[in-house]
Amino acid sequence: MNKNTDLEAQPGGIALSDDFKGAIVVTCDAQVRQRFMAKVYSILSSQLLLSLCFIGAVYRFPSFQSFLINHVFIWVLAMIFTFVSCIWVSIAPSPEEYEENERVPWYALTSRGQKSLLFLFTLCESYCLAGTVMFEAQDTVASALLVTTVVVFGISVMAFSGRFQLSEGTMGSLYGWLGMGIWMLIGIFITSLFFGGLTSRMNVLTGWLGAVVFSVYLFIDTQLIFRKVHVGEEVKCAMMLYLDIVNLFLSLLRIMSNNNDD
Repeated sequence: MNKNTDLEAQPGGIALSDDFKGAIVVTCDAQVRQRFMAKVYSILSSQLLLSLCFIGAVYRFPSFQSFLINHVFIWVLAMIFTFVSCIWVSIAPSPEEYEENERVPWYALTSRGQKSLLFLFTLCESYCLAGTVMFEAQDTVASALLVTTVVVFGISVMAFSGRFQLSEGTMGSLYGWLGMGIWMLIGIFITSLFFGGLTSRMNVLTGWLGAVVFSVYLFIDTQLIFRKVHVGEEVKCAMMLYLDIVNLFLSLLRIMSNNNDD
């Protein structure tokens, strides 16, 4: 049986047979790759749409803004849940990876379980985003959203272009530098908590650092969708890209907010 050609025709389109599950996407047939990408980006689009709805609601409905201000503990709980659910989705194995006589760990997630947890993760993350942006001017947020859209589109086109393909060695090196950038951002955040807020110039520099780091992350992660990811990991891919885009947006918002203050 040929894994690259074994497709089952379904009324709703092309469906993957069991032979494809666990295969690296790049080794599969072109139809399989296209369907995998369509699933990833449909999930990602749903996540981004939900987040946009929350951001719009916080400006459209003053009562929602008041609720966020008066119930900070819910925002904190939502933030904690986003961390827990993000880690859970990232590391949870699928029950299909185990033999019938093997014991499946309690944290394993079925496909439906992954999607349900991803929805809760996106819901909480969107709630936290609304609480974060509500203190910014509406025009500033709209500008940050527009710039983010343009940047994401440009990076995606470059990542899928054959002219900008990176070798695995280059990706590994970049991940090392990006990790250093993330730890720098974490260090700056912790320092600001204990020693007061950042100066205007430091805030802008932090925003630019975050924008560069998450732009490169988005470029690399987009390429990894085909080259490293296995069929059946659409949810993990969508969450990975979603986090890149959200963090890029927050970094750009920080830059624009400081420019407006100046």
